[in-house]
Amino acid sequence: MSEHPPGYEAEQPVDLSKPVAYRPPPAPESPAPARRPEGRKEKQKKAPAEAAPEAVYGLVTVANVQPRTFKSTVARKLYAGLETRHVNVRLWNGVGSVRLDGLVVADMPADPHGTDWRRQSWTADQLVIPVPDDLHAARAAWWMLDRLEAEGRPDLVSTAIVVGIQTGAHRMLGRKIAKKFAERTAEVVRVKLPGGIVPADDEARWEPLVSVVSHSLKQFSSRSRPAKLSPRTPNQVVHLDSRLHGKAANQ
Repeated sequence: MSEHPPGYEAEQPVDLSKPVAYRPPPAPESPAPARRPEGRKEKQKKAPAEAAPEAVYGLVTVANVQPRTFKSTVARKLYAGLETRHVNVRLWNGVGSVRLDGLVVADMPADPHGTDWRRQSWTADQLVIPVPDDLHAARAAWWMLDRLEAEGRPDLVSTAIVVGIQTGAHRMLGRKIAKKFAERTAEVVRVKLPGGIVPADDEARWEPLVSVVSHSLKQFSSRSRPAKLSPRTPNQVVHLDSRLHGKAANQ
């Protein structure tokens, strides 16, 4: 009877005088790539292209007849934001004449009885009204809308964009002002400026206003203008005699 289990082979003697060749184990084969069905090509992902600046020509007027309403600040911030979205954007101080060969952001003079104020109010395509949480500033802006409607620009009133400046001085009054102007104008955009201080790097807080105004610019061509005003044409020069428009000219 065998001493080993079935299938066991006795170990053969090894001749140590002969060199033993080393053979590395075979490397595993990489799986073959799956073949796509014929007729279908692999789609390559394309990086999203940046939107090119749009060309719009017209006059965006920033106005409030009350001093210290952040009017010039709003005009500068609006200009800086629109400059990245549209081509040929300029900032104008609202005095004299301007050629509309692009988009002009005008900082309107605060004197409602002056010639420049009336010229801009009659030729503006978009009105932007900064109104801080101050009762006198709100009343002045409301009076200005009344006067524009009385002089034949109700379209400018209904499409106006109000910038509610929140300084934190009168929060409840600021909410009431925003609600009241929202019933009469196209939109109210609230901007927080605690203490009335404008930080140097605060572009993000003005982005909602820039987006609203930029969207409104696309509606210029479909808006109806008063019969006294000629249709917009490229390179038009804004220089009208304010005495020809409205009953209360220069009063």
